[in-house]
Amino acid sequence: RGNHIAATVMLGIAAERVFLLLCDSLLAALQDAGEKKKLQQVLDRRTMKPKLDWVNQKFQSIRAPGFPDNATIMVTTVYDLLRFQRNELGHPRETPPSISRADAFVNLQVFPRYCVVAEQVRTFLAFQPV
Repeated sequence: RGNHIAATVMLGIAAERVFLLLCDSLLAALQDAGEKKKLQQVLDRRTMKPKLDWVNQKFQSIRAPGFPDNATIMVTTVYDLLRFQRNELGHPRETPPSISRADAFVNLQVFPRYCVVAEQVRTFLAFQPV
């Protein structure tokens, strides 16, 4: 219907919710009390970038069988892309924001795969402490 900005902003919001659910799963799966405390402190902050950085770094250190190989790229990188686009479109500016139909369509195509991998990670974390 031509609502490219609205679709992109809503995808960014949905991607953030999926990411926060993943953060909760990661927090529950952490074995090290020090790591758990650090992540909780990061999660208590309002800004998303430190959360994204913390999760990205942790994912890169997980080498357990069953952990999705593409988790770092699909979860942290795709989320960061969707978050960035949402922020760019959602902030007031002198010139109205725009996004092409093709870019909005790509986001709509990437989002379901992002959700699938995030759920694979959450399932892994439910049964495998890290």
